[in-house]
Amino acid sequence: MATIQKFTRSKGIVYRVLIRKSGTKPISKTFTNKKLAIQFAQSIDSNREFFEAYGYKNKKDIKLSLLISEYLNIDYKGKDKVEQSRKLRVWLETLGDVLIKDIKTNNITDSLNILPSHLSNASINRHKAAISGVLTYGCRRGYIKTNPAKLVPYLEENNERTRFLSEAERTRLFKACRASHWDKLYLIVLLAITTGARKGELTKLRWNDIDFDRRTAYVATTKNGQPKVLPLTDSVIRELQLFDTKDSSLIFASKVKEDVSYCFTKPWKRALEDADIKDFRFHDLRHSCASYLAQSGASLLEIAEFF
Repeated sequence: MATIQKFTRSKGIVYRVLIRKSGTKPISKTFTNKKLAIQFAQSIDSNREFFEAYGYKNKKDIKLSLLISEYLNIDYKGKDKVEQSRKLRVWLETLGDVLIKDIKTNNITDSLNILPSHLSNASINRHKAAISGVLTYGCRRGYIKTNPAKLVPYLEENNERTRFLSEAERTRLFKACRASHWDKLYLIVLLAITTGARKGELTKLRWNDIDFDRRTAYVATTKNGQPKVLPLTDSVIRELQLFDTKDSSLIFASKVKEDVSYCFTKPWKRALEDADIKDFRFHDLRHSCASYLAQSGASLLEIAEFF
């Protein structure tokens, strides 16, 4: 049975979930939000297997799927839980039903080898880091003695890759984006190439983040955890006004779930094909923005601050 206790600390009010069950170790976890505390209590109360795993029962018979669930719900402190869950979904598909005590280094290697061929070494390394974090958590909990993912070497990453659009390529890309079946492809590409914002920053933008009077967009959370304000060009403002819903919904919302960002991988790839542009990623639009800023006379310091 779960109980939720309210405490006042120097940094504010916190809520502690305390769960006791015969034969298992009591569970205690603190939250700054009562809603999160209730959700955590309900998730454990309704899942006997989860409770037994967290309470140190049957430690040797825990499947990877359960460990991932426990890790995300209890231990993960990263800023982007959705992205981490997406990476771990790959491991659920390949090793989810395997007991963690039976997972070996070759299982990790085999799973990495079947990732899509278009992924960069950096992306593959991030997938390895995701499962390594889960297995390290399993070691801390006493479920396993060693983390087999640590024995798999990271791939070499080419951090010097720089690709930006020529004027002709940019013209062709804009034309292809205008013709896309997704009516907002041109808008998100235009935003990326004029602001230098990352894909994740743009897809999380909501209409109430846009200040049409000041011609700015407020990004609440960036890669470094700090908010920033993006200056918007006249062309971006005009394009935004075509879609403005005057509410707090996502600008680039999914057509199926309104509070989930639209996955535009297919229309983006199609636009690149139609524009006859090779070896180019959405992230490279940031490089193009930096290149245009440099050509316009911005100093390296100004460019660094802009990004």
